[in-house]
Amino acid sequence: MGNIRYMNTYTELIDKHKGENCFILGAGPSLFSNMNNSLFYSLKKHGIVITVNSAILAEKSPNYWISNDHLCTNWSWWSIVRNSKCIKIVRNSWLKYKDDIEGFYIFSPRSTPEDVINFEEKGLCYCSSIPTSIDFSIKCGFKKNIFLLGVDQCLDKKTNYHHFWQFLPIKDQPRQIKPAQSNWASQKKVFKYNDMAYKALNKFAEHKNCKIYNCNPESKVEVFEKIEFKDILKIIKE
Repeated sequence: MGNIRYMNTYTELIDKHKGENCFILGAGPSLFSNMNNSLFYSLKKHGIVITVNSAILAEKSPNYWISNDHLCTNWSWWSIVRNSKCIKIVRNSWLKYKDDIEGFYIFSPRSTPEDVINFEEKGLCYCSSIPTSIDFSIKCGFKKNIFLLGVDQCLDKKTNYHHFWQFLPIKDQPRQIKPAQSNWASQKKVFKYNDMAYKALNKFAEHKNCKIYNCNPESKVEVFEKIEFKDILKIIKE
């Protein structure tokens, strides 16, 4: 295989960030309001930033990018992922597309159902990319705080947008190169499995003595304690 590293496993990264804070960026509509706060652009001064799927449009130089979904490659922002110097982690189902993922790290899905976490298993949650990212962050040893941004599972009340980038000028919005996005009804079907995973992951976080915060008080993800985005620094300093 020469110096091709697409077969590297994410387990090489376990416990890499002991004691640090973590920010996981989902692509929900609330992320746009976070982007209008100066705090957003200093997050990397306070911890590790993980972008999920199209959230890389909000932070183009994250520490990590994580995805379950190979349809990401059908979007115009895929070139940003490919060119990013961040660590990229994808599910083992991507191995059939090895030419797309040279230098990426691979994870295997957990063997248990969505609502069960075996604390010792090396696999990661698999129902969607946010649960995968939370599971990864817990295993990386973030013993302080894990902050979720843009993890909404709901439409914006005023616009009915379901992605933050829909607020951007048309010229800056991503485009589908090939069919890549399921409709909102299909996305909603995944949420019940996400919620099952979130409950199990919250218990896993408690077991590892770390705290998960949802930084959107209006999010439909009810498992994690909700805070205002502006209160992040106060929590970090406690």
